[in-house]
Amino acid sequence: MEIGRLFSGDDALVMRVAEDVFDEPVRLDRLAAYLREPGHFMIVALADGTVVGQCAAVIHRHPDKVSEL
Repeated sequence: MEIGRLFSGDDALVMRVAEDVFDEPVRLDRLAAYLREPGHFMIVALADGTVVGQCAAVIHRHPDKVSEL
C-alpha cells in the first residue's frame, strides 16, 4: 500500500476508486479545482493502483485566531 498527497495534475491517480471511499463518484473537474486551491490537501491510500482510502483537509483562516487545519 502507498500513501501520498495528491497535487494538481494527479487526476489520473483517482481513476480507479474502491467502493465507499468517497460519498459520490469523483468528478475530475471538481478534483482539479480542489487541488488547485492553496490550502486544500488530499491524501490517498493506494493498493494495486486503486484508491482505497482518502483524507481531505482545508486550512481555515480566521480573522480572530490562528489558522487551523
